[in-house]
Amino acid sequence: MNRISRRTVGVATTVLGLVAAASFLVASGSARTSTPSVAAAAAAAQVAPYPGFESKYPKAFPVPKRVAGKSYTIGCQNPVGAGNETTKTFCDGVKAEAGALKMRYIGLEDGLSLDKQVSNFNQLLAQGANAIVLYPLAPDALRASLAKAKKQGVAVIGLNVTFTKSAKAPGYNAQVWEGRDTEAYLSVAQMAKLVPHGNVAVIGIGAPVPAIKYLAQRYRFWAKKFGLKIVGESDNATDDIPGGNKAMAGLLGKYSKIDGVLAYNDESAVGGYTAARSAGRSSIKFIGINGSSLGLSALKAGHVSAIVQVDAVNQGAQAAGAAYDVLTKQGLPLPNVIVRGPRLITKANIGSVSSWSKELAQIKSGKLSH
Repeated sequence: MNRISRRTVGVATTVLGLVAAASFLVASGSARTSTPSVAAAAAAAQVAPYPGFESKYPKAFPVPKRVAGKSYTIGCQNPVGAGNETTKTFCDGVKAEAGALKMRYIGLEDGLSLDKQVSNFNQLLAQGANAIVLYPLAPDALRASLAKAKKQGVAVIGLNVTFTKSAKAPGYNAQVWEGRDTEAYLSVAQMAKLVPHGNVAVIGIGAPVPAIKYLAQRYRFWAKKFGLKIVGESDNATDDIPGGNKAMAGLLGKYSKIDGVLAYNDESAVGGYTAARSAGRSSIKFIGINGSSLGLSALKAGHVSAIVQVDAVNQGAQAAGAAYDVLTKQGLPLPNVIVRGPRLITKANIGSVSSWSKELAQIKSGKLSH
C-alpha cells in the first residue's frame, strides 16, 4: 500500500472519467512468477488503476534469511474455520512460509467468535508460541492479551487491524492489509461498466467485523464517484451461501429495481445469484470478493460477472516472514503496514490466474513470498 505514485484529486477524477478506456493495473503487486502479467490483466479487465491512499504503502516486508540454530513456534488463528477457503488459505500461507523458515506451526480456528478468538490467543501464549498471526474480529477485545504478548516478547502480526490512513496498530509489531478500499474500487468500477448509472445493492456481513463494515462504506464512496446509486444493503447472517440467498431475498422483496449487487464474499454473491434466479430476476449482475474456488467456478459458469480476488496466500506468508524478521531482528524497523492488494478477475482474464495451491507449493519449495 505504499508504492504506486500518489495522484492528486484532479488526476483521480480524470482517471475515473476515463475508466472505460483506461487499463487495469494488477493490484496484487506480487513479485511471484505465478502472478498474471500486468499487460495481460490490463488487456482483459480495462478498469483504471486504483487511485486511492492504499496505493502509497509498501507491498512486502524485508525478506528474512533463516538463522541457523534458532527454533521458533508460530501460531495462526483462522478467524472463521476450515470451511472458509479464503481464511484457511491465509493460514496456509503462514504455515507454508513458516515451514520454509523451519518454524513450528500451530493452527487454531476462531469460528467468528470474539470469545473464542481471545481464548485461542491466550492458548497460543500458554503453548509457548513465539509469534502469533491473526485477523482480529474486534481489535479492542484483545488489548489485555496483546499486552501479555508484548511482555512475553511474542511477535504479533495482524491482518486488517486498521483500515484508514493511520496505519499503526497498537499492540501489533506490524500488519498486512488486503486492500479493502481497493476491493471496493475494483468492484464498483467494474459494476459501473456493466450497469452504467444503475441501481446497486450491497450484501454485507451480519457479524460485527470492522473491516467488512468499512468495505461497505467504501462501496458507497466509490459508487458516488462512478455514478451508481446504492439503493440498500442486507447482511449475510451466516457467512455462507444460504445466508447470501436469504439476504438477497430480502433485497428483492424490498426493491423492485436492482441492476447489480456488490457482495463482500463469494458465498454471498453465489447465494444472491440463486435467489435472483429463483425470483425470475436473472438480469441482475453480481460481483463478489475473495476469489476462492467457489467464486472462480461461479464466474466460469456465468453466475457472477466478476470476482475481486484477494492475495490470500501471500497475506499469510508475508505475515509469517514479518514475524521471523521481528524474532531474528532482521530488516528492522518494519513498515507499520504492507498491502497485498487484490486483482480483478473477469471471464476475459480468468485463464491467466494462478491457483492458490500453486502459489502455496512455490513457497513450500523454499521460494519465500515477496
